[in-house]
Amino acid sequence: MAKKRSFQIRSKEDARYLAEEIKYHGTSFLYYAPLMGINGGMMTIRCNSDRKKCTISASASGWQNREETSMHDIVEYIWKDRKLINQELRYSESA
Repeated sequence: MAKKRSFQIRSKEDARYLAEEIKYHGTSFLYYAPLMGINGGMMTIRCNSDRKKCTISASASGWQNREETSMHDIVEYIWKDRKLINQELRYSESA
């Protein structure tokens, strides 16, 4: 049986690809951040295909932070946080 390979961010081009996919499909990408708050928190990257702005949201028990940003900044954010994003891509329950 062949082992299924999952997409992983290994370069800034990979980060750009993921950002473009999120924007193209107009969906949200969610992943778990274990060091946020007491029990960890959820990070959400959301882009609407018809807008140039995207949002990054962080939420944990009792608080939420939301920031609107450009597509360039989303690529930089994905690149910076690739370790946690790659874990989600590797072990996603939805895959």
